[in-house]
Amino acid sequence: MNRFVLALLSLLLFSCAREDVLNDFQKNIKHLNDQAFNERIYNPDIALQYADSALFLLYQDSVNLKENYSDFYYDNIARALNSMAYENFLLSNFQEANHNINKVYSIDESYPNKHIEYGIAQIINAKMMMRLRASWEADELLKNSKCDREHKELLCQWAKSQYYGSKLFLNCFYRDGKYQYNELVKTLNEIEQYNVNQQLMVDETQAYTLYYALMESCQILAKISNFYQNEEGKNVFYFKKSVGYLKKSLELMNDNQRVSNYDLANNLQTLAGIINDKNRNSDYNQIEGDLNYIMLIIKNNAEKFGVHYPINIGVYDNNLKMNLLFHADSLFMYVKNPYQIIASKSMISDFYIRDGKLAEARPYLIFAKNFLDSINADEDPEMPSEYKFKNTTSKMAERVYIGLIRTKASDDPEILTDWFSMYQNESFKAFEKEKYDFNYMELRSVNNENKKKMTYLSLSIILVFIAFATIFVFFRYTRRNNRLLKKQKEIDLERIANVETCLSIFRHDMSPYIMFLQRDNIPDEIKHDALQKLIVTLNNTMRWINISTPNGLPFKKTSFVLNDAFESVAKGITNPNNVTLIFKDAPCEVWGDKNLVEIMLRNLINNALRYTTKGYVKVSAKKYEKDKNFVQITVEDTGCGISKERVDELFRSDKLIENENSNSTGHHGFGLMLCAYIIKKHDDETRRGCKIWVESEINKGTKIHFILCATI
Repeated sequence: MNRFVLALLSLLLFSCAREDVLNDFQKNIKHLNDQAFNERIYNPDIALQYADSALFLLYQDSVNLKENYSDFYYDNIARALNSMAYENFLLSNFQEANHNINKVYSIDESYPNKHIEYGIAQIINAKMMMRLRASWEADELLKNSKCDREHKELLCQWAKSQYYGSKLFLNCFYRDGKYQYNELVKTLNEIEQYNVNQQLMVDETQAYTLYYALMESCQILAKISNFYQNEEGKNVFYFKKSVGYLKKSLELMNDNQRVSNYDLANNLQTLAGIINDKNRNSDYNQIEGDLNYIMLIIKNNAEKFGVHYPINIGVYDNNLKMNLLFHADSLFMYVKNPYQIIASKSMISDFYIRDGKLAEARPYLIFAKNFLDSINADEDPEMPSEYKFKNTTSKMAERVYIGLIRTKASDDPEILTDWFSMYQNESFKAFEKEKYDFNYMELRSVNNENKKKMTYLSLSIILVFIAFATIFVFFRYTRRNNRLLKKQKEIDLERIANVETCLSIFRHDMSPYIMFLQRDNIPDEIKHDALQKLIVTLNNTMRWINISTPNGLPFKKTSFVLNDAFESVAKGITNPNNVTLIFKDAPCEVWGDKNLVEIMLRNLINNALRYTTKGYVKVSAKKYEKDKNFVQITVEDTGCGISKERVDELFRSDKLIENENSNSTGHHGFGLMLCAYIIKKHDDETRRGCKIWVESEINKGTKIHFILCATI
């Protein structure tokens, strides 16, 4: 309707006085684009209407504008399309956002702000790729989008600010490990080279966005800095920086009459996380004064912020943390951002689950699940699958379904089974996207190598001597590279096969439990026990996939005493057959990951206890006779034993492990597969030579030995 009124008014004015009206006409279009920009976060729907109206007026007089005012025409066409792409992205309408972005890309004519508008289109495209879990594609888009112009035009500075904010978000939420740490630190250092209060903040709306990106980045760095940085106190340093950026953001909201609900909700969620971290870590007590100041800002702006909860409760009160999350949740509901709505419900349920309040978490999980279902049901079936909202929410859907199972949100076994099936489906989709992302990174690496080869070839034509030298290096390098690529391909195929085998075995293990839970008249206690076994099976599966997929379980190499590991493992062992369990004194020190070694010992001991009905299970350690640089650990039992033919199959993922002297069904063997992978981790990360092997005789028992590097 607004677009129609504007178009009618422009036609009447245009018919009256051509020369004078054209200037007013241009001013009107520029005003509409400026309004769309100003409303970009406050009111996405209204911003869309402004941009759409500007586009309508431009197309209406396109012939005249192209002929006489081509710079103005293409500048404002690109500006309107980018505004629409940005708003459609915020509203999770990815197909329409992609349509707008491609229109910007397709403008072949030159215009003054082409470099900037093209860069902005790539930034919005990168944001969309992040949501679609294609983080390496997003990284490429951001690299090509950075605005390098030195002039201080508002649009150029906004493009720079969006670039840095997107770069931070990419490494905050879509990467992990040392790469994530290095990239976040590098980007933060780049931002600090600018005067952030003048050059990158642009206006209060962009300042909120950038402050939020900075505070989230510092939060991440506070949690992982000790792992990747040897300097003491880095975690506290980054935690204080995060609180500082939150304080600046809320001070800005205090100074401005207008507050974005979207940005306020992000600030409140971050504040809840900061309070939660502070209450759990005494190292963060230094920021208590800043927190009290932040709460004073909220108190003084209670009406403007829409605060309806007691704001005089202390930062140690758990109700404050939850009230902040509730308020943020209501604000996200108001701005109608579906992605943030589901994320907010999941965050509230996660906080409740961490505090052991399962009943309180259930309504939020059920709402999130129903909200996901309603969006999926309303989406156009003709829409390409890659732009459907459900294909951006695999990670969140995983959290929702596993939360529903953990909180026992239903007593119906069929519903629980359906939820578990949906969880598996979402997990598989998330894994596929991560695998695609990994393959994309590998492809990019290969392309870079090909460029290097072309460089070598070009140089060889210029100078004969360099040509011969280059050819020699080239062939040597190529052979080595091919071996590495071949080896990497074999590893990738093995990982994929392991996961597929894992899922197949997992279905095999699940079937009897599910059939059991579907029976009528089964006591609740027995059902609960069966459900616990399902959860144990799930945990084993997640450990398996973490170890057998890229960037999985991190390896933390330390020196530790085996007695400490034995003591820790002994506390969590159950002994179903009440046989004698012996831990021999083991003062030996070894190099390795203590957590992984404990997982391996726990699995080996539980496996021994499973097949031992009388006698004992003994755990011992000694110097390895063949090489004193290693320590040999042995788990020995007096159980039923294993035939010689089956010993070689114990650590193979494609074989079921069966009890030789019983009619029991095949055991999935996750424990033994995990043990094999844990030993391989130690072999890769420490000195070569770590291994695991078995000695066994039928009806006499089994000995499983493994060796680790001794601390010298």
